[in-house]
Amino acid sequence: MKTSSILKNFLYISILIITGCQSTHVKTSLDANHAWVPTKVIETSHHMTEPLFATSECYTLPALLELGLSHNPQTRTAWWQARKALAQKGLSEAAFYPTITGEVGVQRQQTGAVLNNSGSKIDNWGPSLKITYRLFQFGVTTAQAKQATYMLIAANYSFNQTLQTVVFNIQKAYCDYASAVANIQASEASLNDTRASYNAVKNREAHGLARKQDVLLAQADMLQAEYALQAAQSGLEACRAELALAVGVPVSKNFNIDVNLKTDHALVEEVEDLMRSALKQRSDVLAAEANVEAAYWDHLKTRKADLPALDVMGTVDTLRYSKDSHWQRNYSLGLGISWNLFSGFDSQYKALASQSALKEATFQLQQQKLQTLRDVWAAFHAFQSSSRLLESAKALEIAANESLNAVRTGYEVGLNSLLDLLSAQKTLSQARLTYTKSQSDLAISWARLAYVSGRLTSENFLTYE
Repeated sequence: MKTSSILKNFLYISILIITGCQSTHVKTSLDANHAWVPTKVIETSHHMTEPLFATSECYTLPALLELGLSHNPQTRTAWWQARKALAQKGLSEAAFYPTITGEVGVQRQQTGAVLNNSGSKIDNWGPSLKITYRLFQFGVTTAQAKQATYMLIAANYSFNQTLQTVVFNIQKAYCDYASAVANIQASEASLNDTRASYNAVKNREAHGLARKQDVLLAQADMLQAEYALQAAQSGLEACRAELALAVGVPVSKNFNIDVNLKTDHALVEEVEDLMRSALKQRSDVLAAEANVEAAYWDHLKTRKADLPALDVMGTVDTLRYSKDSHWQRNYSLGLGISWNLFSGFDSQYKALASQSALKEATFQLQQQKLQTLRDVWAAFHAFQSSSRLLESAKALEIAANESLNAVRTGYEVGLNSLLDLLSAQKTLSQARLTYTKSQSDLAISWARLAYVSGRLTSENFLTYE
């Protein structure tokens, strides 16, 4: 009866220690669910599975974004980095709980003969249970848990930033692909113009109105246009490969893209408003803030690591010395204080290292904010410039087309020379390429403005039809 009472008291004391001495809840001031999450992240796969592209399917930009968020290795890497940070947080909170060790052992003890003592041999066996728990160490355990919590928050924001980076890279590669398609169309139109000019020169030669040199010059211009078309077609395949890389899938001849991009965007905010909101919304800035908090708690933990610690220890074991003997039950419960008095100045250098890490994280945050303001300012004005350049490029193409038609008519009636005709063709060809590039630049500059201001998602800022 007495043994049972002692065991119950021991268990009650252990429960009180576990539930009352420390708290496992660590409050933070940051919200890790700031940005948005991908539609799916494949967790079960240990390597990138090669998608099977259907020959009849053309991927639109939303479909590419969906594919990229689930297949790009960067998103998976960031996902598992965040999971690793979650595991580190759980490990840091393990210190709030006691350590319980169970053992079952068999022991033989023999003493030799000394003087009149003939010696003895003792055998014992039985189970034992040991509980150790750190009651107090001036907040070291809490600081360690807070550090791990803020590291988890930083990993979550880094994951969000990776998602936005992948989306931006896909949108940029898509715009480059659309520009390459437009370049092919412009090159085909330029080739048709050179062929028309070549036929016109041949017709004048047939009537004795053009020299052989003029025919050769028009033919050379036509061959140059054919070369430009082949180069544009090669550039399209390079853009296809870059787009596949941005999505995170193998490039294939069956990786077909449905190009349908609109560029009629309008600004809704001033640059100062975008700069202020970027400091509050960009995931990399928020991750840097979380890293500063984590460095602060790490420094606090290091400073208090050498302070004394109060531990409680308890053991319960049951032994039996022979088959005929009774079980012997032993109990113990005690408190202990441990204090690291000297360890070769180890603690001083650890404190210096943690303080340096805190200062480094603080100035990195300051640098990140300055870069954010720079990025938003530059992207905002680049978008404004791209919008005006697109209007100018469109007007230039219209004017160059009208000029070529007028010069061709004048050449046919003898008012303009062949050099005038070829010069007008080159001007129109360059104007077409400039217009297609301006369309791509506008779409990319809009996506970059959304990206650097922390507002890029998989559904907005680019308009699809």
